[in-house]
Amino acid sequence: MTVHVTTTTTDPVDPSGTASMLIILARLEGKVDVVTAQHGAKLDEHARRLGDVETRLRAEEARPSTAPEVDARLRAVESRPVVTPRAVWAAVGTVGALAIGAAGVVINLAT
Repeated sequence: MTVHVTTTTTDPVDPSGTASMLIILARLEGKVDVVTAQHGAKLDEHARRLGDVETRLRAEEARPSTAPEVDARLRAVESRPVVTPRAVWAAVGTVGALAIGAAGVVINLAT
């Protein structure tokens, strides 16, 4: 006894392509939703940072200004020239090099 098994495929293949088009549109909609959510999150973060900056600016504006006499003293101190240790050592080194060079010239002239 021989048994023949026949298989039939029940693929709902739509000759017009409506099903595949719906799948493509659903995927596209999902991708657009993801991008929109990411963009919204970035906008929220940006708004939060702007709020922080605004708060700091308002706090700086609310600080009392310095008194005129204090401001005048600070300007006087800042306008006075300051000699730094670097400038002092540069001057000492230059004077030393000039002295050594002059000594060498004097020794050569003396001989």
